[in-house]
Amino acid sequence: MLRLRQIYASAEPSPQLQLHFSQPLDLATDAPLLRQWLQQYAPISRLQTEISMDLVLLRFSFAEQTFYLHAEHYTEACWIDTDSAATDMLLSDLHRLLAQDLL
Repeated sequence: MLRLRQIYASAEPSPQLQLHFSQPLDLATDAPLLRQWLQQYAPISRLQTEISMDLVLLRFSFAEQTFYLHAEHYTEACWIDTDSAATDMLLSDLHRLLAQDLL
């Protein structure tokens, strides 16, 4: 199981949550682990996974709004963002939920 080591909010280039896990992510094998990690939070639902050569995208719902978890191979970055100002307002609530799992 993946464990979250650090999470922080960033406003640039757009509102998002930066995620750092206790182990480096290997996109070829860790997409199911990312999905499993998100599924442990009861308020999160409707997960959809898309995988490409260098990116894993998990689309999920929280508080009836859609969020996107991106894990990029080349930059080894992992972040959650939204596609609307209304959903941006819920990022702090999602941040609090996910921060409960910090090491």
